[in-house]
Amino acid sequence: MLKQKIAVLVDSCSDVPAEIANREYFEMIPMGVFFGEEEYQDRVNIEPDEFYQKLAKSNPLPTTASPKGELITKALDNLSKRGFTQIIAVCISSGLSGTAQQVKINYPQLQIEVIDTKNIGIASGFAAVRASEVIEEGWEFDQIVEEVQRVANQTKVFFYVPTLKYLIAGGRIGRVAGLVGSIINLKPIISCDDEGIYYPVAKAHGEKKALKKMLQLVDDTLKNAQKFNLAVVHGLNEGLMNQISTEFKNKYPNMGKFYNGDISPALGVHTGPGLIGIGVQIIK
Repeated sequence: MLKQKIAVLVDSCSDVPAEIANREYFEMIPMGVFFGEEEYQDRVNIEPDEFYQKLAKSNPLPTTASPKGELITKALDNLSKRGFTQIIAVCISSGLSGTAQQVKINYPQLQIEVIDTKNIGIASGFAAVRASEVIEEGWEFDQIVEEVQRVANQTKVFFYVPTLKYLIAGGRIGRVAGLVGSIINLKPIISCDDEGIYYPVAKAHGEKKALKKMLQLVDDTLKNAQKFNLAVVHGLNEGLMNQISTEFKNKYPNMGKFYNGDISPALGVHTGPGLIGIGVQIIK
């Protein structure tokens, strides 16, 4: 039983692992996913398998929207009713979504601190994982906020997509735009910069070389890290995710936590099928 009444609020695009997100002090606010006039709530009434089936037949392509205000209020109401008084809101990059700003609402019963992770997917979710760890260790609220922000600044995401089509269509192309129209089969590895905007951190000809570069980026990021966590996620590419995961487990036997999973449908709107993503969180 937790002595403190500190909770974590996350958005669905942070892809917090289910075993963490299902804890009593967590609430998730879903992004909106739209197929024409059909509206879905990310990971509430649409899951990745159904999403990719619909995506294959969808014309025009689906779109997304930040969580509605009433869904944010509902999540905060739920936490308040369960007796929580202090909330750490972990949000994906404000450079890619308006969620971080929307959560800064006036809710007198609660003390809310928003962590704009400047990241996406599991790289954002890692901040919530760390929040969970230190909450359960009994840290004070201000200490937790400081620690979660610290590790958020030390977390990187790298992802590979077979095509830029979906990023372009969704308007989330960021600094990757310069690659549009480049040589056929040029495959970028995309990350988030210090402002939380997509940019091509590396590029290669063909998938095999791109993945090799992505693994090298993980090595470069870890350097002399003493304590770190890793995750490999996918968007309709489970076989390749498993292959890379096996490689990581052999290569980094001293890593802390390791997670696998699929990305949320709302992220899948902007990446399409075939994505491989890697999250690297350095604790110290």
